[in-house]
Amino acid sequence: MFTEAAYRNIVGDTSSIGFKFDPDKINAEFDHVIIPAANWINTFDNLANFVNVLKKVEIPMTCIGLGAQAPAAGMKASDVKLSQTSIELAKTLSERCKYISVRGEFTREVLAHLGCHNTVVTGCPSLYMDLPKDVEAAPSEDLVLQATRYDMSRHYLKTPSLGRTVFSIAGKADMDMIYQSERLEVSFFDGSMGDDWRANAEKAGLPELYGKSTVPELEDYLRAHGKVFTSIDDWSGFLKSRAGVIGTRLHGAILALNSGVRAALLPHDSRTHELIDFAKIPTGTPDLLLDAHRNTVRLPDDIDAQVGAFVERREENRVVYAQLLEANGLTYRRSLPDR
Repeated sequence: MFTEAAYRNIVGDTSSIGFKFDPDKINAEFDHVIIPAANWINTFDNLANFVNVLKKVEIPMTCIGLGAQAPAAGMKASDVKLSQTSIELAKTLSERCKYISVRGEFTREVLAHLGCHNTVVTGCPSLYMDLPKDVEAAPSEDLVLQATRYDMSRHYLKTPSLGRTVFSIAGKADMDMIYQSERLEVSFFDGSMGDDWRANAEKAGLPELYGKSTVPELEDYLRAHGKVFTSIDDWSGFLKSRAGVIGTRLHGAILALNSGVRAALLPHDSRTHELIDFAKIPTGTPDLLLDAHRNTVRLPDDIDAQVGAFVERREENRVVYAQLLEANGLTYRRSLPDR
């Protein structure tokens, strides 16, 4: 989402160069390096190779949407322990970029603690990626669920979490669910595990996560309600056929809202808290919106007012975002994709 937003939001001929590019070639053939960033300022990423390449770039550079990831929400910026390469990345970007676009006030404070003060809070660039809104009212009353899981194991199955609750409700209530980082579910659709899929799903406890008795029963659920998208516009189009989105996926909520679909983001870490605060992304108390006993979910009662506040804040922030790009020598393009 944030990389696609950079492609769509910036005027110019753009090419992807990846993380392991030849700096000499880039210096000779390009006039600007744009880095759509994620929550790279953290305790765990080893970004040494990337930092070493960036240090050899001589042409102008712009980093968009850099985020700091804290182990727990509510931590002070000065208390966050960062990997050495995260610190080196922040300082390199501060030296090479006129201004760094950061995701929220928490990230700005973390970078300031490192001595990096040329930051501007713009949130995630995906906030400013407009999409067609050609559906005035969703033809279905069904909600779509999204959760956040990067691995699946028996330990995950036994450990209470907000994400686990969302997966459980989705399976038991037979609700539509969109997958982004859930490797087992995605591999069911792309066939990358082949004949090993059933054994891996059984070993990890995936049927139990969804409240299913057997792997075949889980497969029936995934065929009927699981969704994986490789196109932003296809994803947006599907959401516009539903009444709303609720879950812990940041970009799932942003894409819905940018598509004119109601959505509520349930915060589960410092990054989601930070962007909810900055962008006024609709939210609510998970215990009030998710009923694990009845296997039901609902959007907040004031969702329409929250969506209105999000749209108003987005337009205010869009001005700042465009000004930051201009100050860095880039031109913001607000345009809808071709239909």
